[in-house]
Amino acid sequence: MFEIKVEAQFKVDYKRTMRMHPQLKSEFKAAVAELVAHGLLPAEYGAHELSNPGGNYNGHIDFHLSDGLVDVVVLYLPHKTNPVIRLVRMGTHQELFQGPLTRSPISKLRWNRD
Repeated sequence: MFEIKVEAQFKVDYKRTMRMHPQLKSEFKAAVAELVAHGLLPAEYGAHELSNPGGNYNGHIDFHLSDGLVDVVVLYLPHKTNPVIRLVRMGTHQELFQGPLTRSPISKLRWNRD
């Protein structure tokens, strides 16, 4: 049996995501129940370790809710030696990996005009 610890930022992310996608609540709870029971998720969640050297979430595991039909990703980090899993972030790919202030290359061209 694994213990789940929830980061403060995850709580904020969870509230925001569930306001936008309340239909995902039961699937998320089922995923957490799997993590508590087994420490792993079934293949249908597509869980995989992030391996971007130097990236913010390198070594974290991400999985997708709603079979990818809705862009919602959950990031968690299992402890290396203890049966503890930290829920770290939840949101869209853009929110988690690009940030809210990232501009597309096209918009950068507009900003750089003389």
